[in-house]
Amino acid sequence: MRTSHRDHRRRWAALPLAALLAAAWAAGTPPAAVAAADAPAAISASVSVNAGSALATVPSTAIGVNGSVYDAALTDAAVPGLLKSAGTNLIRFPGGTSSDTYNWRTNTDVVSGQRQAVDFDHYATLLAQTGAQGMITVNYGTGDAAGATQSPAETGAQLAADWVRYANVTHHYGIKYWEIGNEIYGNGTYGGSWEPDRHCTAATNPTDCGPAVYAQHVKEYISAMKAVDPGIVVGVVLTAPGNWPDGNTSAGSPQPWNQTVLSALGNQIGFADVHWYPQNPSTVTPPGPTDAGLLAANAQIPGMVSSLRSLLSQSAGADVPIMITETNSVSSNPGKQTLSIVNALHLEQDYLGWLGAGVANVDWWQIHNGIVTTGDNGPSLYGDATYGDYGMLSDASCDTANGVRVCEPAADTPFPAYYGLQLLGQFIHPGDTLVSASSTASLVQSFAVKKADGSLKVMLVNDDPTNSYAVNLAYTGFTPSGATPTVATLAPPGTGITTTTAGSAASQTIAPYTATVVTLQPGTTQNPPSTPGTPVASAVTSTSVGLSWTASTSTNGIAGYDVVRVNGTTETVVASSTTNAATVTGLMPSTAYTFAVYAKDTAGNRSARSGTVAVTTGSVSSGGCKVTYQPNSWPGGFTGGVTITNTGSTAWHGWTVTFTFGGDQKITNAWNATVTQSGAKATAVNVGYNGDVAAGGSASFGFQGTWSSSSAAPTGFAVNGATCTS
Repeated sequence: MRTSHRDHRRRWAALPLAALLAAAWAAGTPPAAVAAADAPAAISASVSVNAGSALATVPSTAIGVNGSVYDAALTDAAVPGLLKSAGTNLIRFPGGTSSDTYNWRTNTDVVSGQRQAVDFDHYATLLAQTGAQGMITVNYGTGDAAGATQSPAETGAQLAADWVRYANVTHHYGIKYWEIGNEIYGNGTYGGSWEPDRHCTAATNPTDCGPAVYAQHVKEYISAMKAVDPGIVVGVVLTAPGNWPDGNTSAGSPQPWNQTVLSALGNQIGFADVHWYPQNPSTVTPPGPTDAGLLAANAQIPGMVSSLRSLLSQSAGADVPIMITETNSVSSNPGKQTLSIVNALHLEQDYLGWLGAGVANVDWWQIHNGIVTTGDNGPSLYGDATYGDYGMLSDASCDTANGVRVCEPAADTPFPAYYGLQLLGQFIHPGDTLVSASSTASLVQSFAVKKADGSLKVMLVNDDPTNSYAVNLAYTGFTPSGATPTVATLAPPGTGITTTTAGSAASQTIAPYTATVVTLQPGTTQNPPSTPGTPVASAVTSTSVGLSWTASTSTNGIAGYDVVRVNGTTETVVASSTTNAATVTGLMPSTAYTFAVYAKDTAGNRSARSGTVAVTTGSVSSGGCKVTYQPNSWPGGFTGGVTITNTGSTAWHGWTVTFTFGGDQKITNAWNATVTQSGAKATAVNVGYNGDVAAGGSASFGFQGTWSSSSAAPTGFAVNGATCTS
């Protein structure tokens, strides 16, 4: 909901020591002196890293940022170097709501007529200077109006195609990623109205510009744009599961946004374009942001990705990339939290949470934005700023706060979020392998990445504003050298990164509100395993496929193999095996997949990726399943038990059950299945031990939840896409 250069775009507050440390920085007193005098002894915590358990390969588009046409500082000489230093892989343009009012040909705003500060060629120059890839959001909201000013007149789709031609055919800028509109669900269809959309004939609660209308016009845009350059990848606007307006319906949207758009567009979607701001300001949902709430919010990410993958599998295909093209701490009216170390710590967990779950790109909002003095600036939030700013870099703007004129520092001065991005850029690079890491302390977050040279990096984020932690580190699949590791730390107030050698591979002490990257070299130089053979598919069913390949060799001995699903630059581990064969389950019927294999040895080394194999799962016939639903309801709550029976003649090797609630039920927990929900529609996927159901056999799962006005039983049960009797 970021609308202009001055855009006013959750558990306990910072404790006394956090405020004391902030005051010490302001007074020039070293925080270490304060901590030494007042901090309690470090709390013990353990972090386990499994270098052989791959989560995802870091894609070439991983670290992205937003740049805007109204940002006059975007062309400052310092900007390219700052973005390169932060490891920026992609820059999105022309930025937020301005995308839906931008006429790229005239570099003007369709609504105001104002000439913009930065044109497309300025942006293309920035891409060349930074080496970053580009992503363009074309004008959907007022595109037809912009096209009508051309001679001869054009539609918005034709004007967008002209942009593709100018960029990639005439000037050879090679911009691969394009998306149709920005946050179009904010056009009033669900009540919230900030995104200009002239497909709407009514100013409030329109009925003629909902998701079905958006999807219809998106087809025109995709057709026109790809006719110019078939190699581009075109994204469409979806909503983040569990976040407004996901699941909402209205007169203009009888089915929720995501389901309507995906069912209409199917495999035409190049990528899912999703925004995520985990908090709202107090003007929207009192009491507003909390530091602990923000740092805890990233636990939502795996569930959101799982829900999106399930939706995409049902229509567009499981391999459609997900791109988080906008994210920051608060949905509108940014306050002091955006400029504190807390937001920098959130940034690390935000990016790594999404990337570890297999998304292709995360874009911070944004490079520069400008001062906002009307956000949440109270004492419950860490820091002493009296204003907020979405930007990573200052633009030296000024405003009035409590009757006093306040100004940002000199233009291009980095805020803490910038240093958070810079630390992230030191931690991950395209091609690295994110591997499993877990912590025993709820306020210590851990991440790990295996590098191509055999080294390992571990990031420890201390979300505790008061306590230091003495972290004991243990490794599986990696043996660190005995040398003192290099340690890079971002600490309050978040104005720079310090790098030193400290602790050991087995032990690190992390101070309150810090993010620390520990770089570890392997104990001995090891050659990786040989590359496994290209997998061969067999026993392809509607939900599974068997794969086999020529075995790898290694002087250390082969520990096993990881089978990955490949989608462009994105890889997701879908099966592991100790032999040169595996069965991938949980697939969707009649869906195309691409798989490859990595070998790993007993020393934690990983081979090069094998060749790829393309597989299309089989279809399923209806009438092959029966469902029994057993409800137990009470005022405000309910449980549901589901038994699925395979009435067909072929065994299921993995199952996905979909159904639609008849009331306003919300699932809170489940057993014997992983259950996600989007609006009234729910999806349940088997867990490891109950995926195989023989012909004539059954499996059961259940869930608990809440309801307000109705707990009517669900309908429309289907298993693996086949409609069931119930």
